[in-house]
Amino acid sequence: MPAGLEPLLEQGIVHLNLAESLTTTERRQLDDDGYVALEGIVDPRQIMDMRTRLEALLAITQQEHAGTLIVNGLLGEEVFDAAWRHPRVLAAIECVLGNACRLMGTFSRGLRPGHGQQALHTDWAGQGEAGVWYLCHAICPLVDFTPENGATRVVPGSHRNPWMLKGHKDLRKPHPAQRQLIGEAGTVFILNVHCFHSAMHNASHDPRLVVFSSFSRRASPLLFLSQPPDPSPEILARHPPEIRRLLTK
Repeated sequence: MPAGLEPLLEQGIVHLNLAESLTTTERRQLDDDGYVALEGIVDPRQIMDMRTRLEALLAITQQEHAGTLIVNGLLGEEVFDAAWRHPRVLAAIECVLGNACRLMGTFSRGLRPGHGQQALHTDWAGQGEAGVWYLCHAICPLVDFTPENGATRVVPGSHRNPWMLKGHKDLRKPHPAQRQLIGEAGTVFILNVHCFHSAMHNASHDPRLVVFSSFSRRASPLLFLSQPPDPSPEILARHPPEIRRLLTK
């Protein structure tokens, strides 16, 4: 990130189209593969603060799924802003969705030990203009994502070539082209969810804790049908103008 960029963003001076904050290689990977790993985005202290707060919320949130630990509404918790608000994260989101996008929500979908292994799927049903991407996730692991603990897998390039799944009859089984999102806590993975992807089996002894932030292109047909409510004035007040534009209708 260029020196001095963070204070300018805090003041609301810098536009989110931060071309210089992503490398050519990172942009190409987003375009060609549909995902990129941005390392070292969240520092260890912030990761610990988020994890501590998430564990406290999990202790008071009724869970209805055997394998998934779900907490919604994390946009209201300031500690989780670090999972999505870094300029490089926002630049990568803009690279996928264009500069007219909206943060739909921030939430956790943790994975209990012994669970996972979803079928490969996309989070987009196909409405809209071909080759235009409408949804994107920023995925912030609060523990290291490893091959053993169910780190998300993705089939690179399948956002452009869904035929890559043709003939792959059991979508729970490995795909020959799949890659896992492996990285240390504090990495933020940007995933174009038009790509085929899924969680994998958590064979470790600990929950795989993660924060997701979901972004939508403002021209999305689904966003027209289901607009999330604007955040409270208290939430908006803690963000500069450039960030508030991501949060409101």
